[in-house]
Amino acid sequence: MKKTQSQKHFLGLAGEYSVCAELAKNEINASLTIGNHKAVDIIATNSNNNKACFIQVKASDSTRIVTGFFQKYKTVETPHPDFWIIVHFDRSNVAHFYVLTHQEMGKVQMERNGMTEWREVNGVDNVLLDSIKNYENSVYKICNHLK
Repeated sequence: MKKTQSQKHFLGLAGEYSVCAELAKNEINASLTIGNHKAVDIIATNSNNNKACFIQVKASDSTRIVTGFFQKYKTVETPHPDFWIIVHFDRSNVAHFYVLTHQEMGKVQMERNGMTEWREVNGVDNVLLDSIKNYENSVYKICNHLK
């Protein structure tokens, strides 16, 4: 069944709030950014040392996750988030978190697209859940980045 725009909106919000809660459990301050055309979804900080990082969240209840990666990040130099967190809601509506650096996300997306170099592509990029399984429960990457 095709999702309505409203359903997609609330699924995205559920993913963003879930990420904030998960980061809070790991003693990381996380704040949602506001707006329809925001550059990143979450800003995470470590109040002990004033370090921050930018996080892009993608939420899905499907095994295919739309990223729009190369439509937005056309070159390696294009300003980008530090991390991507994919939130997959399983059939029981349990959230699973997959944490990738921007470079790791680019590599996964290039493999999915059959690309050997970074370049703009037509269409809308997506990745398969199976291709990011190794990145599950890796919030420690963000914790280490903020130390």
